Amino acid sequence: MTVIRFLHTDALRLGSPVAGLAHSPDWLRKVAASAVRTAVTNVIEAAVAARCHLLLIAGRLTESDQDLELAITWLKAQTVVLREHGIRLVLAGHPDADHAALRRLDAILVAPGERLDVRSNSADRIECIVTPRTIAARPGSLGIEVAGQTTVRPQADLAYVAIPAVNSSAMTNSIDGVASAHDRHLRISAGCPQAVNPAERGVFGCQLVDVDLVHQTLTARFCSTDAIRFAQELVTCRPGTPASQLCDLLRERSRLLDTTGRCTIVVEWIVGGQVVLSPTANDSLDESTLLKDLRGSLHAGHSGAWPCRIRFSDNCTLDVSAHRSAAAQEFSSVVLGRFSRAEHQTLFSDHGAVGIPLGSGSEAALGLNFLRRVA
Repeated sequence: MTVIRFLHTDALRLGSPVAGLAHSPDWLRKVAASAVRTAVTNVIEAAVAARCHLLLIAGRLTESDQDLELAITWLKAQTVVLREHGIRLVLAGHPDADHAALRRLDAILVAPGERLDVRSNSADRIECIVTPRTIAARPGSLGIEVAGQTTVRPQADLAYVAIPAVNSSAMTNSIDGVASAHDRHLRISAGCPQAVNPAERGVFGCQLVDVDLVHQTLTARFCSTDAIRFAQELVTCRPGTPASQLCDLLRERSRLLDTTGRCTIVVEWIVGGQVVLSPTANDSLDESTLLKDLRGSLHAGHSGAWPCRIRFSDNCTLDVSAHRSAAAQEFSSVVLGRFSRAEHQTLFSDHGAVGIPLGSGSEAALGLNFLRRVA
């Protein structure tokens, strides 16, 4: 055997709920309830599909110690398929106190201060040995370890260092999404299989690693596994865009999002640019009303894009020049006066924006809606 292949993921966070989905429909709440377990199942399926030799989990199975026993019981049933395909499970990053419970998973346990040495011993088999990091590996071996306090290169001809993190490493040294080792040494984060709150944006998954023992090379390619993905998208309105078209614009942009996989994208929409308020149309620029209208126009019960929030950016402005009423003009003057202080003078003038601000703490949209109702 000349190539060793393994899948690397970081903390599984089994038992952690997916938060930030208030007022979501029933179908999305059901997806969220099982999202973390679905993502972990996707990791296992990816290891089998790629015909890996190892599945490396470089981080804890749960965030809470109280969830560990239940997580082990569930994971034991899921990892049966790994053994059926000859894939060894490797658990690294757990404290020694967890090892007694983790042995139920029939996994290779790598404690802090230890390294896993992997080498080929026949045409289709590999040999795995757990050794202290202070001992040099046999020539031709692959050394796998989890990053500790130091950044000393592992004592192995080929070295793979897993850096546990929530997000995966940015592939700054990659070509076509494939990261390559420098000096036969690759340090990388796989990230967690699934995001658990809106602050964790982007794609979540694992790293598929190929190790060529003959040519002494290591490469890693990211694979997505998440069931729910949080994103923040900017929609820039061109000058003259009617406020009545905002919902249609957001709906169209929602349909253009990449939802071709099994993932549901939960989106925070940020509206920028210039919006024009018509004096005759019953336009509403209240963010909660816009969100309700957008949600009502999207199909539910399937993977796709779901809006969790709509807000106006700091440089978004509202053109109310078509409103001739004295009340509207006076209100506009008050809002502009508030934002014309020194600390805000360059906020809109740099972009040549016309109108009153909608974002940056402005209550312009709510105020104009109120004036319209009073009138």
